[in-house]
Amino acid sequence: MSSKFFFILPLFFLIACSSPEQEEEQQEVHPALLNPVIRPYTEAIAQDSTNANLYFQRAEMLNRLELPELTQKDLETAVRLDGKNTTFRESLAALLIDQKLSEQALTHIRILKQQAPTDTNYILMESEAYLAGGNTKDADQIVQVLLASKPRNPYILLNASKIKAAEKDTAAAIAYAKTLTEAAPKFYDGLYQLADLYSASKQKEALVWYERLFQLDTLNANPYFDMGKYYQSAGDVGKAKQYFVKAVMVDKDFVKAYLDYGTLLLAEDSIDKADRQFQIATEVAPANAEAYYGKGLIYLKKGNKELAANFFDQALVFNSRHEGAKAAIAQLKAK
Repeated sequence: MSSKFFFILPLFFLIACSSPEQEEEQQEVHPALLNPVIRPYTEAIAQDSTNANLYFQRAEMLNRLELPELTQKDLETAVRLDGKNTTFRESLAALLIDQKLSEQALTHIRILKQQAPTDTNYILMESEAYLAGGNTKDADQIVQVLLASKPRNPYILLNASKIKAAEKDTAAAIAYAKTLTEAAPKFYDGLYQLADLYSASKQKEALVWYERLFQLDTLNANPYFDMGKYYQSAGDVGKAKQYFVKAVMVDKDFVKAYLDYGTLLLAEDSIDKADRQFQIATEVAPANAEAYYGKGLIYLKKGNKELAANFFDQALVFNSRHEGAKAAIAQLKAK
């Protein structure tokens, strides 16, 4: 199967204008923004570059494609264009928390809190931001105050469990998660927290909870994927492969399963089979940096350093923070 490469391309269809947003768009366009799913938003922005809603809508689509850098950029533009829109700022803060950009997240959360100082969601979001930055002390202090008045709130209990997990207090983390599942037995994120805690501590009970999660939503492949990860960590590669396959049977676009299956095959020196998995990943998710990184590893194994370097470069196009790709390129240049 032929390899496809994407490069930074001029966006010639943009009309002339003087706004910073449109001048930036005129200079170059990231290849992911020309993805058929994304391109209509890119073209709409070219015609109306000061429309905050368009940037927010494109950010939503980019987030679905798991492109955090581009998502962040569009959300920041939306917030800059319409600073009073709380939905835009909430979304940006949540993304920054997810990306472990704690200080940036806190900046936006404090602005939100100025507008609604007693809003529990913003107070809890502040705790999450501290946790994202590794500051469990301040994160826990906020959560304990919230728990005093709302001891059965599932979202507060979830964050309390995550804080204890970050502090390596697994017993306390599990205790909070159990209380959470009792308070909200169908709260998906809460059940997942308990399953993940059991998995991290290598307890087979994790499998029971992952199966329960799958039964709650049989269109969600994540529980099967995480069962595969459990078996992989336990050294049962055969079972891990089975569950990665089950995951893609549920969701043929579940790129993480292809990537992890490919990684297992590569470790076994099943190079052609591994290449097949990484190739499928590039087709399922053409903007996924990890897929191109995997292809680069394949060609390193094959001794084709030039093609390997091309794939590592491609990975960095879609994720400039990809440490593996940066390290691989540095090693190739050093030789």
